[in-house]
Amino acid sequence: MVLGAGLAFVAFLGAWHLGGILLIKKMKPQIGNYRYFAVLFAFWGVALLHFSEIVLGSLLLYFMLELPGVGKLAEGYETATDILYLAGMSYTTLGFSSETADGPVRLLIMLQALGGFMLITWSATFVYSIWNTRFIEDEEGG
Repeated sequence: MVLGAGLAFVAFLGAWHLGGILLIKKMKPQIGNYRYFAVLFAFWGVALLHFSEIVLGSLLLYFMLELPGVGKLAEGYETATDILYLAGMSYTTLGFSSETADGPVRLLIMLQALGGFMLITWSATFVYSIWNTRFIEDEEGG
């Protein structure tokens, strides 16, 4: 059950991220004198997108931990802040954090790490492509 929820979550994150990337691309400034603002806009846009994905991961983790037989976090790590921290650390550092988990919930944390790695590299490529477009325009005199 935990593995299935984790795989479904990674699939959902892919769709969520695609929607966010397309929205950022559509909303980024196109004005000639402010073309570098497009790079900053994309950067902050993907930062907010990633934060939303971490929050979604923490909500899934919270609800999964409420189910019997799923596992638990280390003693003393039970607040919403702890769960948000664990989801964020899993998403951004491939699961390395000061918190430990026992039981099947570790599979969910592993898949959050996989999803985070994939989405962060996708976002880096996206921001780089916007930067590259602006850099080429400058080189060509545009």
